Amino acid sequence: MNIQWYPGHMVKTKRLIADSLKLIDVVLELLDARIPISSKNPDVDSIIKNKPRIILLNKSELADPLITKEWITYYKNNGISALDIDCISGKNINKIYPLIKEILKDKIERTQQKGIIGRPIRALVLGIPNVGKSTFINKIAKKSSAQTGDRPGVTKINNGLKLIKNLNFWILQEYYGLNLMMKKLPYI
Repeated sequence: MNIQWYPGHMVKTKRLIADSLKLIDVVLELLDARIPISSKNPDVDSIIKNKPRIILLNKSELADPLITKEWITYYKNNGISALDIDCISGKNINKIYPLIKEILKDKIERTQQKGIIGRPIRALVLGIPNVGKSTFINKIAKKSSAQTGDRPGVTKINNGLKLIKNLNFWILQEYYGLNLMMKKLPYI
């Protein structure tokens, strides 16, 4: 007897991410700074492959700063940019956009050489439930754009947000196990 334990909504979410990667410039993966391994979906690495990515260690104000610094070093040694943030206090939120621009510097230059100026950077925000994706979006937007709550599944809206000049975050319905915040937005 073959028992299928892998829920359909997780398969659907993985497919959505894979299909949407061609529309995305950078992936922002939120992890809980207190438990970075436990708050990471192991499928993310294989799904996003070589897409530029930034690990955002959220809730860093609640974590041991020395251990958080070790995690940032670990990710940098593995070729992944990482930043400790706190979406409640706003710690290091202002460093995200410059880091994105640094990572995408070559792509931005190629786009400008083709004569496309002012094209927004498209970022995919993902993470497991309750890691702080909606709070992150709200902090970046400086307003309550995404509904937040103390339980999984609160974010049920489909909308796109232009939050910072030349930076779009895309949001899609939240799924169990692997949450995806993404929606196709037109170029501005």
